[in-house]
Amino acid sequence: MRPSPSTLLRVLYRIATTAGLRLAFFGLLALVAAWEPLSQVGRTNDFRDAHLLYAYEEAGARTVATYGQAPLWNPWTCGGQYALGSPQTRVASPTVLLSAALGAHRAEAVVLWLFLVLGMEGFYRFARQRTGSAAGALVAAPFFGLAGFTAHAWSLGWLNFAGFLLLPWLLFGTRRAAEGHLEGAALVAGGFALQLGFGSSYPVPMSALFVALEAVRTLVSQPVRRSGRWRAGVWALGATTLFTLGASMFRLWPLVETMRSAPRIMAGTPSHSLETVGRELLQFPSNADVGHFFFVPGALVLALGAVLARRRAAYPAVLAGLCLWLASGYAAKPSLFAALRLLPVFGTLRYPERFLVPAGLFLAELAALGFAALLLRSTRGRAWKWASGVACALAVAGIAVQVIGFSTLAGRVTLVPTPIAVDQPFAQTRGNRWAQGYFLPLNRGSIACGEAWPVPMSERLRGDLPQEEYLEDPGAGSARRVTWTPNRLEVDVDATRPTALLINQNWHPGWKSSVGEVVSREGLLGVTLPAGHHRVELRFLPRSGLGGTAVSALAWGGLALLAWAKRRRGGASPWPGPRAVAVAALPLVAMGAMWVGWHEPEAMPVLRNTDGSLLGTAELPANARLIHGRFERPVELVAAQVPSAPDARGIVPVVLYWQVRGKVPRSVGIWVHVAGPGERKTADHAVVGGTFFFRDAPRRALLRDAFALSAKDWEPGEWKVLVGLWYAGDDGARLKAFTDDGTPVPEDRFEVGTITVPPKPKP
Repeated sequence: MRPSPSTLLRVLYRIATTAGLRLAFFGLLALVAAWEPLSQVGRTNDFRDAHLLYAYEEAGARTVATYGQAPLWNPWTCGGQYALGSPQTRVASPTVLLSAALGAHRAEAVVLWLFLVLGMEGFYRFARQRTGSAAGALVAAPFFGLAGFTAHAWSLGWLNFAGFLLLPWLLFGTRRAAEGHLEGAALVAGGFALQLGFGSSYPVPMSALFVALEAVRTLVSQPVRRSGRWRAGVWALGATTLFTLGASMFRLWPLVETMRSAPRIMAGTPSHSLETVGRELLQFPSNADVGHFFFVPGALVLALGAVLARRRAAYPAVLAGLCLWLASGYAAKPSLFAALRLLPVFGTLRYPERFLVPAGLFLAELAALGFAALLLRSTRGRAWKWASGVACALAVAGIAVQVIGFSTLAGRVTLVPTPIAVDQPFAQTRGNRWAQGYFLPLNRGSIACGEAWPVPMSERLRGDLPQEEYLEDPGAGSARRVTWTPNRLEVDVDATRPTALLINQNWHPGWKSSVGEVVSREGLLGVTLPAGHHRVELRFLPRSGLGGTAVSALAWGGLALLAWAKRRRGGASPWPGPRAVAVAALPLVAMGAMWVGWHEPEAMPVLRNTDGSLLGTAELPANARLIHGRFERPVELVAAQVPSAPDARGIVPVVLYWQVRGKVPRSVGIWVHVAGPGERKTADHAVVGGTFFFRDAPRRALLRDAFALSAKDWEPGEWKVLVGLWYAGDDGARLKAFTDDGTPVPEDRFEVGTITVPPKPKP
């Protein structure tokens, strides 16, 4: 006997409302979708980024499992790196314990599975809160939880992008907090702390944007306004913000410290047409060029039913549209993404298409609304029964296609056998920035760095030393390693006269010594010592890591105190209210006291151009051509170096010397046109020397902007190099240019040199 539709709906409702059955359903879907990663546990992802990110995770896991230490310092990468201060590491997440227990390779697939289940459960709670339908939330949860980008990111080694799956938890918690529920504050604080600890450099700022919008959405909603609870909601959201900042300081403080001294610059004007955005989101990933954010189109049909919900559908529809607008980048006119990048923190975002992930969330919310609306009307007549039946069929088919799409994207990974580990003492080697996964099993540190931010690295790092600890003056005595761990070193030193012990790792102010004074020797870790025999014990105790952890512990303690007070008073507690804000602010006050009373210098990187030359210079070289070109903004093109002809390889190295004298908008970039026989070449760029926007460049310093042109395909003849400034990414207008005496320059550009391309030799 065939089950009736009402029986099927009762079963669906039973699964949706029973936590054990619901989680089992999500777990099974995640198991099928992630079968490829789970069946290949222990193998190495051979993509270059995966090597780098795996090395980070394995370093943290080894620090915990082998040495019993917190993963604060990573000696295996870039000559030694502050692990908590590196934006892409996920060693500050609880998942590092799983990596320590299973090994980083084996743990990756398990962590992926856990995040998929977490994402679907989070969406279920968020969507049920917003739609009021358990069944609608259940069937739409896989559309977001198994979105294609998570699988695509895993195939490239970008597991930290799974932090996007925490977004519905953050939105759910935001509304709960604004409605006066203390657990909402805990969800928001915990969600952001987990994202930060997991190395989610994109999900954190993007989630913060939508959390802010959700807070406003809740405060202006009719139930809150009519009940007069909006004032309490404001207090609750203020306390939640403070608790979140405090709970995140274990990771946020190290990151801010690192980014202040070594900013991560993301330039360019990425653009995506509406067709490209649509293909990325809706086209099944049948080939490697499309479908990286696959969201099953059948869910959009369900979403059409959301028009029946009217007002409830307006907000997610508008947010989905805004996400698509942002995802188009600079192709949209006006560009919402360009405006967003002008805000603090958001300037580090390079890839606008990643806004398709939250777009999928709001489209899935619409699908849940549409499904719920059709089921609600199924008792009104035969036509509605047919419509609800079609909706059920679409939901089942859509979930199946979403699972297949996820599995297809995850299957694009290139896996190779895991390198065999060799038990030997640690030492630095030259390494390879795109093959770091092979060096760590050999217990070798790679001083070839592949990071996207300027890591402070010493020029004195060596990959061929007979021993890693040595005296600066070899004739002053001897040094012998006693104990080596990532965060603690012991070295026996016999010195006949005062000298310095050098460690073949980067210096950081967090290093402390039991004897002498820790110093930087051109960025190399050193300890100045008096004459005599010394057992030198070096420990890595960074202010931001230890202090930030203490602040986070205080924040969670404050939250626990409010929960205890609420329980003791039978629900009556200082949450939400001024006292809750005061309790939430105390950890940040403690942080301020530590900031003032615990001084540490900054580890500054050596800033260089892409060709390795220093960014800053004290004076112009003798062969530089003086320009002294000025612009309507306080920037001066001081001089230029342009060779008269390409070198033997057809390369033309160009150096422009700039000086910034005041405030400059971030959008101001450099345009370089090379005009020759019948055509024009360009070398436009928005960042000086690959390091600074003009807005952030040091004032009055002489900056070398070195880059190279390839003249291999240029026609023979004379080519003029023309340089000016423009508002990159805005309307493209050029900045007005003037000579040193204030005379306007025709076409607002300066000719900085002429290149003669010789005739090509006859074959």
